[in-house]
Amino acid sequence: MKDINYKELEQFISIPRLKSYEQIVKKKSVEHLIAAYLWNKQVSAALYPIIQCLEITLRNALHIVASQAFTSNDWYEKAVKNGGDKKFKSLYPTGSEQYFRKSAGFKKVSNQKPWRSNHENMLKSAKSQLERNNKLISSSNVISTLMFGFWVSFFEDAYAGIDSKKSLWPHLENKLFLNGPILDRKSAHRLLLDLQVLRNRLSHHEPIWKDKSVHNDNTAIQFLLNQVENALLLIRALSIERHRHLLRSGKVTYFKGLCSKQTLLAYLREEQFKRLDKRKIKKLVCREIRNTRQEPMIINIDSVPRFIIDLWPK
Repeated sequence: MKDINYKELEQFISIPRLKSYEQIVKKKSVEHLIAAYLWNKQVSAALYPIIQCLEITLRNALHIVASQAFTSNDWYEKAVKNGGDKKFKSLYPTGSEQYFRKSAGFKKVSNQKPWRSNHENMLKSAKSQLERNNKLISSSNVISTLMFGFWVSFFEDAYAGIDSKKSLWPHLENKLFLNGPILDRKSAHRLLLDLQVLRNRLSHHEPIWKDKSVHNDNTAIQFLLNQVENALLLIRALSIERHRHLLRSGKVTYFKGLCSKQTLLAYLREEQFKRLDKRKIKKLVCREIRNTRQEPMIINIDSVPRFIIDLWPK
């Protein structure tokens, strides 16, 4: 647009941030870099409901099966403690001069400090947050306060073992992953670690397409599509109904419509958006419904993409 002050936008978005978009934009002008930046914002917004669905489904599914296995709603207390013991023994098999951990079989000597795992620190931090907010430290409040990384940490080796009263895996695998391809703890952990990186990029307003596999716009788009497919695989394995409900909401279709070469090019070449009067939208949508499409149609209102029509052949 002619009335945009691109120099000012460049300054307040930051030149280093915009330069990172040179990886997925052939023309390196500030106009094209900002267009790609705006595309990333829209794709990020469309990704959020999918990641949110995964995070909430994962923590609740794990809570349900672990509560039953440990016969306690605050099962995470025992699980985190036992996992911390195993981590300490792994780090310090013969003990530590600096730290001690009595529950792991090491008594305090000299000026040693108590050792806690990062997982235990996350749990302690969540409880402190509840106290600061004058909220009850109940299992439901603790679970809703803990971050995604806390739940991903439960898939680490420290939570696997023979004793089903102390360890989660492999005892809960068949109870947690009921649907779709059989997932074991390790394969689920690999997928979750990648999705955690993606979630952190999303939370910190970073380019979400960045990855070692990304070299251009095509690989950036494919990387994001693959990540969403992994998220959907996990959600379906945890709950068919959550998976079905997410698909019916249109959030996945909307994400795929935005995360496409066609849409990225539409941002880079603004004139490719369809500019419509609101009164004409109903007529257009009705017409498009009658015709299956190979590519999604992006409908633009007041220079902003508002709708995506994505009717694939049956």
